[in-house]
Amino acid sequence: MRAIVKTGPTAGFEYRTDQEERASLAPGEVRVIVAAASVCGTDRELVNYTPAAEAFGLAFPVTLGHEVSGTVAEVGAAVRNVRVGDRVALESHIACETCYHCRLGQGHNCLNMKLLGLHLDGGFAEQTIVPEQACYVLPDSVPLEVGALFESAGVAVHAMLRSGHLLGGESVLIAGGGPIGLVLVQLAQAFGARQVVVVEPNPYRRTLAEKWGAKTIEPGPDAADWCRQDSADRGGFDVGFDCSGAPGALDTLLHALRREATAVCVGLPNQAYSLDITRHVIKQGLTLKGSFGRSLWATWDRLAALVASGRLDLSALISQRLSLAEFSDAVDLLSGDAAKVLLVPTVHGPFGT
Repeated sequence: MRAIVKTGPTAGFEYRTDQEERASLAPGEVRVIVAAASVCGTDRELVNYTPAAEAFGLAFPVTLGHEVSGTVAEVGAAVRNVRVGDRVALESHIACETCYHCRLGQGHNCLNMKLLGLHLDGGFAEQTIVPEQACYVLPDSVPLEVGALFESAGVAVHAMLRSGHLLGGESVLIAGGGPIGLVLVQLAQAFGARQVVVVEPNPYRRTLAEKWGAKTIEPGPDAADWCRQDSADRGGFDVGFDCSGAPGALDTLLHALRREATAVCVGLPNQAYSLDITRHVIKQGLTLKGSFGRSLWATWDRLAALVASGRLDLSALISQRLSLAEFSDAVDLLSGDAAKVLLVPTVHGPFGT
């Protein structure tokens, strides 16, 4: 079968047309025919094998792709909750189910976490085999292509829940207008935020954020001052989300928040960060939280309800659809005029938008 494979700890990848398909399933495993797989910034880090990618401790060789949807074609022994024909989105964080956090019902904090597309073969392929626990059965009204966006959209929902703010009546600042930031824009509007501002360098993404009612500004030395002035009636924003991890993004966020506001870090920086504890934590009284992945399965249930009800429109984030052979082009698009780029394995040649 065709697949995108990371073979070792160097930059690059292999596009294979003869990747061997495993014939049999182990107990608890499910074979999924991939309908769509979304390319994200983490995939770019993995291809370039940056320090952020190295920190994940990849298991080589591994088929890439962790934002995946498809149809169950076969189930192994002991599979109880998934049936052949089910339409599923895949949770990329595979918890061990035996460590302390898992026993507390906090699988997203698993001490022995394995990641789809990094430690286990992922979905940039015509089919993939995953543990049953990775499968989330989609509502009938949700298209499979939209299901491929559930993993990344769930990051935004989880970040909102981690913030402790339901965003209604609040001033919301978002650094980074990529797919996660854009879902947060929609969530803020859906829950009745009084004000949403996105700091984003890409004009295409700023236009999308503005389409959903946000104000936008380019990052730069004056961005924090502009944001403070825009929220002067409250002395700053109530809650901020750093979805970019870019240098300077968190600085802008922290300087623009009001006293005793909350900042949530979602984007992965490529370098260590120096924090002025006296200014931001002690005097400003900020609460700083990290958010990684999704809670299992509360995030997914809430996300599915929002999408099925029409309050969250993930289909509008799909900007391009490409074949597996065009994976390199898909990675390049992440820095250009794109939101979510889908790989569609059933397409064998150039596909376009």
